[in-house]
Amino acid sequence: MFKPFRITTILILACFAAPVLADYRNCNAQQQSDIEKARVNAFDALSAATVQITPQNGAYRTWFGRWNAVDAKFVRATISALKNHIRTSKITFVCESRGSGSCEGGTYAFVYPNDSGTIYLCPPYFELPSLSDATFLEVFNSGTRGGTIIHEMSHYDEVGDTADHCYNRDSCGDFARISPNRAAHNADSFQYFAEDTYLKAR
Repeated sequence: MFKPFRITTILILACFAAPVLADYRNCNAQQQSDIEKARVNAFDALSAATVQITPQNGAYRTWFGRWNAVDAKFVRATISALKNHIRTSKITFVCESRGSGSCEGGTYAFVYPNDSGTIYLCPPYFELPSLSDATFLEVFNSGTRGGTIIHEMSHYDEVGDTADHCYNRDSCGDFARISPNRAAHNADSFQYFAEDTYLKAR
């Protein structure tokens, strides 16, 4: 008698536990598949990161510096906002050609912070490894597609309003030790924290 209700409940919970469908512009079938996998990886990484914002967590100290309750509160709120945004907002992914828009040099992706519904992806983005298939070495060397989505979404005014105070893991690790308050407002710091907590929990 209650079996259909339980099945329906499970289906409803499953709907709330995964990102909503995305839109794509100028993206071929393989690119859409890669992006879809990256969106799910990003959501899973943010879910893992949500419970790892503690004074004892080495990954937190690595990317956000010494523990400070005020900074930690901001990090927790931003992780929560990122997770909620990717779960509930329909994002349009635009696959740009090399040299178009802001796709210069080795740029992976870019956003306009006041437009929280669009992420522009450059050709080098698709050369990044998938987070769910990556090793720690690959993540250290280049980051991942899922991590890049987290980085870009954190720039949105209504999500994290982060800046690019530093790029790459070596620089951002040093930055967290020197300026933990600013690290809590740095896009790469959120990317690396989410990637690391995901890989450790995998």
